[in-house]
This record gives sequence, structure tokens and C-alpha cells, in this order.
Amino acid sequence: MAGLSFAAIDVETANSSRGSICAVGVAIVREGVRLATHSWLCRPPRSVDFFSHHNIRVHGISAGMVADQPVFAARFPEVLDVVADLPLVAHNAGFDSGAIREACRHSGIDSPSWDFSCSLAMSRRHLDLDSYRLPDVADALDISLLTHHDAAADATAAADIVLALAARTGIDSLGDLERLGNERPYRPRATARRAETRRSETLRTETPRPRRSFFAREELVLPEITGTDPTHPLYGQIIVFTGDLTTLTRQEAWNIIAACGATPAKNVTKRTTCLVIGDGFTGTDSTAFTTTKAHRAAYLRAQGQQIAVLDEQLFLATLKPTVNMS
Repeated sequence: MAGLSFAAIDVETANSSRGSICAVGVAIVREGVRLATHSWLCRPPRSVDFFSHHNIRVHGISAGMVADQPVFAARFPEVLDVVADLPLVAHNAGFDSGAIREACRHSGIDSPSWDFSCSLAMSRRHLDLDSYRLPDVADALDISLLTHHDAAADATAAADIVLALAARTGIDSLGDLERLGNERPYRPRATARRAETRRSETLRTETPRPRRSFFAREELVLPEITGTDPTHPLYGQIIVFTGDLTTLTRQEAWNIIAACGATPAKNVTKRTTCLVIGDGFTGTDSTAFTTTKAHRAAYLRAQGQQIAVLDEQLFLATLKPTVNMS
């Protein structure tokens, strides 16, 4: 939105110490337009300079990858130059601001007096979602995030989330986006539009369907995996849903696949084996659907990961043990 200028920032850490920054991404927005994204690798401050296996698995950055990079204290002036006098935005700003503060302390340098706003807090104010993690908010707003935990990609997604919320609400102040919100948060317009289409179709065909609310939806509960038949086509699968099904709520779908021995998951990851696409989608080509989950599945399939893509009709067919997913 015109008048909205800020820098979105994301940091990745080498281990559980917040100060062990090994990557920084910054996206610059001026007058409502995202102009550029910057990315840096660095060695963590010496006192916390080690890489845990968990963190490496999360972001893919290892000690060898930063061995020839400047240490954080030497790299940070470049970040300061890019940010300049812009206010800062981060998704879960408490983590990123704390990490920068701790990295500066470990490095013996002054921490900047940055004014941080939080795109996660803004999303809670203006959206009604099951989860407010960065990939889930990006997915809800149809923002592309193919490489979560890449600092530049995450910073870009945080910037785009703020711009999307500002455009939808007409609010052009970071502070007001955090403080002000609808009495009842709303579903993104695309979701509401799809729901209205389905309601119209219901009236025309007089076919009863479950009544759904796009406000205050209950948090999904991970069901117990009770299915024990290894011959069932869903047994052992890790399944993600995107888009609404016409015959089942998301929780009902989770419960049913758990009874078949499958594990429901909220996001597409390197463990995902199946993506079910609703909203009237047909076919098996996830590139033809426009959510981040579908794009992420297409990206991973292109890298060689085996992810089955099912539309609603084929998904319902796989619930029968005689149907083969392959």
C-alpha cells in the first residue's frame, strides 16, 4: 500500500542459542512496493560457533557452507546499511529481534535500536487460521514460499504478508495493523469466494452439504493413528490437505485417514507422501492449483520426491482398501 515503507528481516541460527546467527535475509518495501531482497551468510559469533544437527536439518546450512564467510560482527554492518532508517518487520519478531540482540552481545558490538513489528501478530488480528506459522499464513494469502527457512525467502514472505493485509484492510500503518482488527477475523477473500460459490451451487442443486463457518474455526486436533492394515492404500502415508473438501471437514478428513493408518500434517515437507487438493480441483498436477502447499509439492516432486496428488474424488476412492494409490 502506498505510504507503507519497511524492511522485513529473517535470521537463521546455527544451534539453539539465539545469538548463533548464520544467515540473514532482508526484503525492502518502499511506498507499498517490495523493491529488493538481500541475503547474507555469516559465521556465528565465536562463543556460539557450532552447528547442531537439528538446525542443519531445518535450514540446510552447515559449518562448511559458512567457513569462508565473514563472522557476524563483520557482516552485520552490511545489514545495517540496507535497513538504514526503515522500521523492521519479522514473523515472530520476538525471536528475530532477540537473536540479533544476542548475536550483538556475543560479538561485543552495539545492538541497533530498531522498531520491530510482527507479521505474525498482524495475521492473528486479521485472519482466522488454524496456525499462524509463516508457511500457513503465506498459504492462506496465496503468497509463494517454496523454501521455508531460507532467510531471504522468509523475509520476502513476511513482507508480502504485511502488504497483503494492508491491501485488504486499508490500513497503512504497521502499528495499526498490529493493534487494529476486525471484531471477527475473516477468511482470505479467495477462500470466502470459493465458499460462496459452493453455497450457490448447493441452493441450485438442493444437495445438502455440511454447514461451515469461516470464523472462529476450531483448532485441528491431531488424531490417534489407529489403522493397522498395511495393505490399505493410505497406510503409512503422510498426507496434507489444501483447499476445502465438499464432503468432509478438515478435522473429519484427518480422523478418517488416521483410522486408515495415515498421518495428517498441516504443511508440505520433505516427509510428505500425499497431497489432497479440494476446492473442486480435478487431476493430479499440483502446478494447476494456486496455493503454496500445491506449489511446494510441485517443487519437491521436481526434485525427485514421491508425492501422490489426489483430487477429492480420487481421495474418497482411496478410502476403500481395494483402490491402489500408485
